[in-house]
Amino acid sequence: MKRRMRMLLPLLRAIPPGTRGKHRLARRLLGRALDDTDVRILARDGTSYRVPSVRASIGFSLLVDGVYEPGEIALVLSLLAAGDCFVDVGANIGCFAIPAGRRVAPGGRVLAIEGSPTMRAILERNLAENAAAGVEVLACLALDRDGAAPFHEAPPEKFGMGSVAVQFDLPPLELPCRRIDTLLAERGIDRVAVMKVDVEGFESAVFAGASGLLTGPRPPVIVFEFVDWAEGRALGRIGDAQEMLRGWGYSVWTLAAFRRRGKPLGAPLRMGAATLVAMREVAPQS
Repeated sequence: MKRRMRMLLPLLRAIPPGTRGKHRLARRLLGRALDDTDVRILARDGTSYRVPSVRASIGFSLLVDGVYEPGEIALVLSLLAAGDCFVDVGANIGCFAIPAGRRVAPGGRVLAIEGSPTMRAILERNLAENAAAGVEVLACLALDRDGAAPFHEAPPEKFGMGSVAVQFDLPPLELPCRRIDTLLAERGIDRVAVMKVDVEGFESAVFAGASGLLTGPRPPVIVFEFVDWAEGRALGRIGDAQEMLRGWGYSVWTLAAFRRRGKPLGAPLRMGAATLVAMREVAPQS
């Protein structure tokens, strides 16, 4: 890592994550140092992450904040206990899977689902470097069917944005896709405490493939991403993932409202972007 970066990082990390203007200032100060690739970053919690690029949002946040999505990760960890099962759909480089593996030990399980061959190799490297136990990497896309689907990788500076949707003018790969219900049944798992889903707008397809779990007697808490343009591009139905969960009896909150024990959304979000939390306290009406 370049000398300039080593000098500036302690100062930047002293500024709390989420401080307005911090990332803009950091990009200006670090400049060409952000051109480094295959960078090893030590996070605030002591986890070592390899990232293909520090220009991508995940790598950049880990670099200057020491954590990626701190509010979301804190919530997921607060909902997990030893012996629990956590399903990470779109596991990427392991920012959720690795700390969750520590939290559910001993006796717990983490299913880290990552379709991208490029990101999966980095995920497995990060798991090995951190001696992460109890994390099983599943080499497939989580969708609404068992079979195969096209997948478009993302360039290094956009890592984490690979998608079933056409993008980046790259030829698609044909990758296996599985329903979460199928994956759980194969492993004899009948209870999931928390499921995190971040799949570039295809969240409703993930939920459709987990209908048995989500409508069953022991539904998980779901933490998922809503991005209007991603859902519109993916399936053409913005808000469909929220509608599906609400139809199954789930209440849906923004992350901020859930953390302050506020009221759930009265209607699905249709515009913008937000981290959402869904919980079902009673069985859906048949």
